[in-house]
Amino acid sequence: MTDQRFTELLGKRLAGEISPKELIELKELLSKSTVHRNEYENLTGYFNDEKSGANNIDAVFEKIKQQITIPEPKPIQNIEKPIKRNFVSWYRIAAVIAFCTCSFAAYHFFIPDNPAGKNDTTEWKVLQTPSRDKSKIILEDGTEINLNAKSQLKYPASFSGKTREVYLNGEAFFDVKKDPDHPFIIHTKHMRIKVLGTAFDVKVYEDDSFIETTLVRGLIQVTLNNKPAEKIILKPNQKFTIADKNSVNYTITPLTYYNSMDSSNNNIMETSWLNDRLAFKNQTFVSIARDAERKYGVEIRFNDEKKKDYTFTGKFEKESIDELLNALRYIEDFSYKKDGNIIYIY
Repeated sequence: MTDQRFTELLGKRLAGEISPKELIELKELLSKSTVHRNEYENLTGYFNDEKSGANNIDAVFEKIKQQITIPEPKPIQNIEKPIKRNFVSWYRIAAVIAFCTCSFAAYHFFIPDNPAGKNDTTEWKVLQTPSRDKSKIILEDGTEINLNAKSQLKYPASFSGKTREVYLNGEAFFDVKKDPDHPFIIHTKHMRIKVLGTAFDVKVYEDDSFIETTLVRGLIQVTLNNKPAEKIILKPNQKFTIADKNSVNYTITPLTYYNSMDSSNNNIMETSWLNDRLAFKNQTFVSIARDAERKYGVEIRFNDEKKKDYTFTGKFEKESIDELLNALRYIEDFSYKKDGNIIYIY
C-alpha cells in the first residue's frame, strides 16, 4: 500500500496537481525510504519538472506518450456541459501515474534488493530466453548456467563482497565453481538456495503450481521465504519439491530415471531438457502441457477440465507437437485442434 500511495502522490507531483496536504505526505514518505527518494530524483530529473510544476505539463505528457501508448478519448455524446479542463488534467495525471508505476516496478524488478549489502555490485545484467530456446552463460567466477526456455536470470557483471548472488525466474541448471570463502546464492520468489560448489537444477516457473530443486552432486541448503528459520539440506541424487507454492510443506525424494538400470546423469528425467528431451513419468496432462508450451513455443488450453488430470509416461526428443499429442491420444481419450499458436484440448 505504501508503494502504491507513493506512486499516486508522485504522479500528482509531476502533473502539478498535488495539494499542500498531499505534498506533506509525499515528503514524509521520501524521508522514510531511500528507494522512494532515488525514484523521486530519477523521475523528476527525467521530466525536468522540479521547479516548473504544472507549467511544464504538456512537455511531461509528450515524454510519457513516447514511453506508453494511450488511446485518444472518444467523443462523448449528449453531455450538455463537458468539463474539458478537468478531464484533460486527470487524463494527463493518469498517464503520469501509469508511467511512474511502470518505472517503479521496473526499478524493483531489475535492481534486486540486497539489504545486507553482501554482494556489492554496481551493474546487473539480465539474460532472458523465449519459448523454444535455451541459453548458456559462464559467469566471471567460472560458474556455468544453462537457462531453459521462458526463463530469466539476473546476475552481476562481476562479484564482490562475501557472497555470489543471482536471481532466477524459470528453470536453470547450475554448475557452480567451488569457492568456500564466497558461497553462491540463488534467489527465487519462494526460496533461497545456498551452495559452495555443486551441480543442480532449479525449476520455479510462475505458471507452474510447484517448485522443484534437483541435486546431482555436492550439497545445497534450501531456505523457504515463508519459513526462514528452517534450513533444508539436500544431498546428491535427491529432489526437493513443494507441490503448492503457497505451502510450507515439502518432500525430498530420489531422482527419477528413464531406465531404473541406468543411473547416469544423461538418464535423469528432471534434467532431460538439457538434452532437448521432454520426459515424464506418471505426470499430469496439465503439467506436461506447461513443459510442452516451453519446448514448442505454443499455448495449450483445456476446454475440458477433467482431462487436465490424465497421467502419462513417455519420452520425446525430435518429435513435433502433433506427434506428441497424437501419441498421448493412444493412451487417453481426448481430441485437440490448433488455431494458430493456440492448441485446444477437449
